Amino acid sequence: MEIISIIGWIHILTMVVVLGGYIFLCVFWWPVVKRATDDVRLQVRLVALTLRRFFTSVVLALTVEILTGGLYLLPHAYRSFGSGEEMALAAFHQWLIWKLVAVFLVIFLVPAQLFGMAFRVTRMDAGIHEFDPDLFGRIMQRMQMVSYVIIALLTFTVIVSTAMLN
Repeated sequence: MEIISIIGWIHILTMVVVLGGYIFLCVFWWPVVKRATDDVRLQVRLVALTLRRFFTSVVLALTVEILTGGLYLLPHAYRSFGSGEEMALAAFHQWLIWKLVAVFLVIFLVPAQLFGMAFRVTRMDAGIHEFDPDLFGRIMQRMQMVSYVIIALLTFTVIVSTAMLN
């Protein structure tokens, strides 16, 4: 297996790690925390502890994804297409543009979620912000909505990346 192929699979693996983390949070963790206890302070504590670890791994995985994406995608593409395959190269570029749009949206949404929403919850847990159950509920609704958008975008990028790798 050549190095470009290994880098490509690392790229896809990091996307799957982030995607799996978001699916776990949205489908399992947040609903379970909400239903397990009516104590909102305990919910804030559980969510804050989870988000600290989760966003550390997400930021690390997205950094690896960006680095490996640039390393494997373009050199591999131009070696794969020969003369007389201009239409195939044009189709590749079209898919590449759609994928990059989705990736840039994810790169915008994850920090917005981290710095705009998760920090409020972690600061509420630490006592820096005043504890407000209504604010916590609104933040969690927004985080779930943004997480579903991120899940859709990452699913799209995994599918496109896998197709582009072959």
